[in-house]
Amino acid sequence: MATSSDRVTSEILTVMFIDIVGYTKTTANLNRDLFNEMHDAFDSISLPIFQKYSGNVLKKMGDAFLITFKSPTDAVLCGIELQNEFDRYNKSHKAKYPLKIRVAVHTGEVLLRGGDVYGDAVNITSRLENVAGPGEIVFSEALFLAMNKNEVPYVHLGYKKLRGSKYPVRVFRVKGHYDKILRRRKVFRQRMHRVKRFFLLLVLFFFLAVILGLALWYLWANTDLFSGFF
Repeated sequence: MATSSDRVTSEILTVMFIDIVGYTKTTANLNRDLFNEMHDAFDSISLPIFQKYSGNVLKKMGDAFLITFKSPTDAVLCGIELQNEFDRYNKSHKAKYPLKIRVAVHTGEVLLRGGDVYGDAVNITSRLENVAGPGEIVFSEALFLAMNKNEVPYVHLGYKKLRGSKYPVRVFRVKGHYDKILRRRKVFRQRMHRVKRFFLLLVLFFFLAVILGLALWYLWANTDLFSGFF
């Protein structure tokens, strides 16, 4: 006889995966106290932020959380605050092994059964996580189309072929502090390129002027071309 926990329903939700970067390598170097301290920090930073943005924590799997949101925009804003808080934590603690996270978010139809979620939306989110680097938040085109774009600074990463996905997925990344650094470097390089080009043209003009001057001097010294002027 089927129970209520066996019934399957579907709903459009935003799914988030968050995990610790380099977890296996890091934990291999930790004793039990430091291992416990790392997980306490991971939980104590993450859980209040999930709650602030109405995230429904479905489960924690080792170093990863699976969360769902009703609002795509809230999900991305949650990811931004998570990255900011972990960045502040790392700067204030100066730990030998920083607690760096990556975040992936996707919006789609999920199957709900027994307090858990299933379906392609969950699988795509999990695979999107492999696109994210330390300190990054990546999200799909489906979420991009649904979110409030005025609240989220973003960069288009193009189409990515995700493992197990039949079609490439268009992926975006939230702009972070490093993007500002890259922008300043780009502007600096552009300015330096213009300065170098100006000096190259100046040097070229100088050499052309010298060559022209020598040519005129040679003509003056060896011909009567200019004799009428002197």
